[in-house]
Amino acid sequence: MLKPKLFTHNFALLTLALVFVALAALYSAVVPLGEGPDEPGHASYVFFLARERRLPDQRKNEVPGEGHQPPLAYALAAPLAAWLPADQLRADSPGNRQFTWAGGAERNAVAHGSREYWPWRGMVLAWHLARLLSVGWGTATVLFTYLAARALICRLQTADCRLQIRESTTYNLQSTIPFLAAALVALNPQFLFMSALATNDALLTALSAALLWLVIRPPTTDGRAREVWPGVARAASIGAVLGLALITKQSAIVLAPVALLGAWDRARAPGKIGASLRRAAVSTGAMLAVAAAICGWWYARNLRLYGDLFGLAVFQAEFVTQAFDPRSPAAWLSALAQLHASFWARFGWMNVPAPGWAIGLFALLELAALAGLAAVGMSALKRSNALTFHCANARVWWPLVALPMLALAWVVSFALTAGLVAWQGRLLFPALPAIAIALAVGLSTIFATRGQGDKQTSERGRIRSLSPYLFVAALAALALWLPFGVIAPAYVWHTLPERAALARIANPVYGRLGLVGDPGAELRSWRLDGDARPGAALGLTLIWHALGRQNRSWTVFIHLVDAGEQIVAEDNTPPRGGAFPMKQWVAGDWVEDRHTLALPAGLAPGTYTLRVGLYDPRTDRRAAVFDQQGELAGDLVEVGQVTVR
Repeated sequence: MLKPKLFTHNFALLTLALVFVALAALYSAVVPLGEGPDEPGHASYVFFLARERRLPDQRKNEVPGEGHQPPLAYALAAPLAAWLPADQLRADSPGNRQFTWAGGAERNAVAHGSREYWPWRGMVLAWHLARLLSVGWGTATVLFTYLAARALICRLQTADCRLQIRESTTYNLQSTIPFLAAALVALNPQFLFMSALATNDALLTALSAALLWLVIRPPTTDGRAREVWPGVARAASIGAVLGLALITKQSAIVLAPVALLGAWDRARAPGKIGASLRRAAVSTGAMLAVAAAICGWWYARNLRLYGDLFGLAVFQAEFVTQAFDPRSPAAWLSALAQLHASFWARFGWMNVPAPGWAIGLFALLELAALAGLAAVGMSALKRSNALTFHCANARVWWPLVALPMLALAWVVSFALTAGLVAWQGRLLFPALPAIAIALAVGLSTIFATRGQGDKQTSERGRIRSLSPYLFVAALAALALWLPFGVIAPAYVWHTLPERAALARIANPVYGRLGLVGDPGAELRSWRLDGDARPGAALGLTLIWHALGRQNRSWTVFIHLVDAGEQIVAEDNTPPRGGAFPMKQWVAGDWVEDRHTLALPAGLAPGTYTLRVGLYDPRTDRRAAVFDQQGELAGDLVEVGQVTVR
């Protein structure tokens, strides 16, 4: 039967995990498809595997931008899309030509059509299912971070650590630190955002958290079989996680030193140096053998196809970014500021920043945690038996230091080769569990010292304090606000849901416009607003329905003609003023398109005919018009009559 405290802390962890799932699913629903770093490429990889049932060949550019990536995350997501017909297994997301990675005013990196509205179907539904798989990997990261933090506390305490949660003379460290660490992962808005995308980052972070747990967790001593080759089974487990990580993303190479040191550390045992070295050699060999068995084939394939282990030559040939100047102090300051902000809350393609005050709050959190860590260090220096929670045990603390340093080294090396695109906080996420645990240790110490007295009753009061949970609630409130306060308002939707578009049809009309043989776009409705008098400016609203991808960006012409076929007023502008070019339209899009028709001041009263059509501004060629039977009906649509009084 579970003890009350164990039940309480397990309930808190379960609640945190459920809150994370709910928030990540919310982010997934709010963030438009493709509006995350390289997400269209990641989704294309998933659909390619589901469609072709083979790995992409980067030389043929079969998966632009992401074909060099190891396949594990995509292979696990591909079954979620395999139910689609082959012709729908494509991440069809037209790019926005006005979007730039840095410095541009456009937030939309890709076009967002009517198909993205609820209810989701087809490719859009499969894409969202792939996103939900990332939510699952994020949940695993939260749980493994909790386990790693609890393992850290177990190793730092002198008493035997079992499943039950027992009180400490300090602040119930064994329960507070793991929960805070898990919360700092689960409620990091940037991690929520990345866990809401179709990406390989979520799986890599989960594997990193699992590796950290395996490296930190205390050795088991029960059972004679485990005493024969101490650490071998643990080292093999470490090798399995490393192998899976290396077949998930290339940056998983930063985990290799931690895995090697972890396997060696697990094999150490009291006794002669020679025996320890033999055990270390066996454990390290087991770890490397398991890792190579899992991922070796992928790198051998790269070597055979591309001539290098990572396929970097082909990748770099198609990869263009803004250069980073390592000689400029200003460039370093700007890059590090961007790295810090995007570690906590910078969304989209690094183009949707959170408010400065939010990043400032996270900076204060970091400063408070650092102050707490400094207090722990000073306490350890003053008292050799300081709570049996000391910093001198390097065999316990080194993974928390090594992972952030390795991740930062990877980011810097990436920046020196790839440019400014490398300064993204998500690239530090392999170290996120370690960073969260370190922050939790510092914050827990801050919470513990509040109201501290010399009497045992005061200590018990601190144990019962709600301050850590209030802190976590504040983090959750901020994480909940950001999708509605920052992310959703950043994106402009130029399409309507089908139901809303049909409800707005005022004066039905029909004409399918496009080139012969193309699906084109249907003109379904028109509405004229304003008083038709000489000199007036009338508002004309058209409703279009795209039947497929448009092969060019047409311009809409609107002609008001008299009985003698003379044009008396006209407007020639692209749909939605050029904000949503027709080349970005995809099948199923419903577009409400507003134009202004200025009537001449001297226009004679009478009845005039209103005509609408499309033309290519580069050649002045008009689109053909087809009726509902598919017969050619000219090159314009007579939508109705306008009476000028």
